[in-house]
Amino acid sequence: MSAECCDDAGNIKSAVRELYARVATGEVSCCGEADAEMPMGAENIRSIGYAKEAVEELPPDVLSANAGCGTPILDAAPEPGETLLDLGSGAGLDCFLAAKEVGPRGSVIGLDMTDAMLEKAERNRRSMGLPNVSFRKGEMENMPLEGGSVDVVISNCVINLSPDKAAVFRESFRVLRPGGRFVVSDVIRASDTTGKETIEPPGEASIADWCACIAGAISEDAYVAGLREAGFVDVEIIGRKPYVTPELASATIRAVKP
Repeated sequence: MSAECCDDAGNIKSAVRELYARVATGEVSCCGEADAEMPMGAENIRSIGYAKEAVEELPPDVLSANAGCGTPILDAAPEPGETLLDLGSGAGLDCFLAAKEVGPRGSVIGLDMTDAMLEKAERNRRSMGLPNVSFRKGEMENMPLEGGSVDVVISNCVINLSPDKAAVFRESFRVLRPGGRFVVSDVIRASDTTGKETIEPPGEASIADWCACIAGAISEDAYVAGLREAGFVDVEIIGRKPYVTPELASATIRAVKP
């Protein structure tokens, strides 16, 4: 994959889509190929906090395609009967875990823009016999869902890949019902070195760094401010841990639609 500088949203999206198609087919392990020290795939499942008993019944290729940085499904605590939306659902890991929590009266929707990932997720859904899970093709900046149709929005290390995070925050707010919650794990910058709150990533960066969940990270202050600007309240960082370099952190962010 080219490491040329990239400041065009279309180029970034194309590069991310290409990479995750390769992840789905097993050609590469995941975006962590840019840093060999980061545990990914099945190893990453354990390192980021998923309990062994929670994932041991999942198909192996769901685990091998994982590229998450946290466990948003645990912090979101979906309840029976709720509708949950997973942004950038990949091979379906969090969707399949959520299916057990929402039960037969609830539903889980996985949203992804990569055909190969959607095909893999659907194959696994059928093999597991989960009628309350469905997958849709689309982009999180323009979600193919009705407004006020979900109770919970989660995402696992995906929003940092978007070149238009303001749109992701607005769309998340739109599709949530009043009282709905937004709980995501994402890569953030520990401080805002520009001296101002901005949801635009700092400077130009290579496509490789974008795909490695590095270049697209924004500051903690900017993330919180962006969610508040979209209309969310009770925005808070409920957990953080180091990620790859000292200025980056893997954080879990929670917010509520009033």
